[in-house]
This record gives sequence, C-alpha cells and structure tokens, in this order.
Amino acid sequence: MMWIFKTTLKFFFEGVEIGSAIYLMILLTGLQSSAPTSKNIASVMVMAGLVGLCSWLFTTDRISFLTAFIIHFFITFGLVTIMMTVNGWLIWNSLTFWTELIVLYLIIYAIAWTLVRIGGYTKLKRINAILKKRNQ
Repeated sequence: MMWIFKTTLKFFFEGVEIGSAIYLMILLTGLQSSAPTSKNIASVMVMAGLVGLCSWLFTTDRISFLTAFIIHFFITFGLVTIMMTVNGWLIWNSLTFWTELIVLYLIIYAIAWTLVRIGGYTKLKRINAILKKRNQ
C-alpha cells in the first residue's frame, strides 16, 4: 500500500515539475497577457500533477505505447481545457481561439515530451555511470 502512495506522489510531483517549468516559459514569452494570480498558479500545478498521474499509463504492459500516448494526449487536453475554464481563459465561440489553442497545445505537448525525454536520458546516464563505477 505504501508503494502505491509513493508512486502516486512521484508521478504527481514529476507532473508539477514539468508543468511549472512550462508555465514559467509561457509567462516568459508573454503568452499569458495578465499577471499570474495565486489561482492561476495553483490550477496549473494541480492540472500538471494530474497530467503526471496520467503518465502512469506508460508503465503498464496492458496497452501499447501508442494507445497510452493517445489516451494521455486527450486526457491532458481535457485537463488543460478544465484548467483554462477555471481561470476564465477560454473563448468558447471563437474558431480562431480554438485553432490557436490546438496549435499551441501541440507545441507545448511536444516541449513537455522533450523535457521528459531529456530527464529520462539524464537519469539513465547517471545510473549507467554508477553501475560502471560499481563494476570497476
């Protein structure tokens, strides 16, 4: 039971870590025109943590990577939509807004995957270095 709790926290906080980095990039580039509020920050962190929990899909052998990726992609888009609704950032009846949102979502999703891959590569290099040192 403790293993499930630890794993849940691990996935949640890894999501918060990546989501926070991306949110800071969004603020840096001026994509959010208003000043960030406590509500904005909290909602982004919760959304990112839930996205991190959804990453648990990639650890199961019951579904293929492609299926996990597709499910994760759409759940993440749903969570982003909910977070944007909470913050009053959605323009429901604007085709231009939705087109821009989808393009931006694709770019940000790709950036998030890049961050995950870099983190995984770095972790793998560190483990291999430890194993190499231990085997010498």
